[in-house]
Amino acid sequence: MPEPMTREAQDQYIQMAVDNPEMTCADAPADILESASAEQEPTPFMEAYFAAGHGAWLTVKHGRHIAIPKNLLNRAILVLWNRAGLLNTDRILGQTNPDAEKPFFSDEDLY
Repeated sequence: MPEPMTREAQDQYIQMAVDNPEMTCADAPADILESASAEQEPTPFMEAYFAAGHGAWLTVKHGRHIAIPKNLLNRAILVLWNRAGLLNTDRILGQTNPDAEKPFFSDEDLY
């Protein structure tokens, strides 16, 4: 199990998600992938991280801020968190994930 992140580190990762919405899965930070794999469901930090990144990704995709309903955001958080866990498994096994070049915060093709 990874070491717990400080509040400062969490804030930095959330800001990184906002600033880098087009980050690919291959570039996802190992700390984030490990954190996603460490729990049975998304922690409040993981929820905030994926909500921030997904919202920023939608803004880039559509060229403007998109306010999506809470239920759709919650679904996106779950599928992004799940993919992060799968990416971590592949990272540990030294395998390349088929989603490696896809945007990390995109939920397209994950449902």
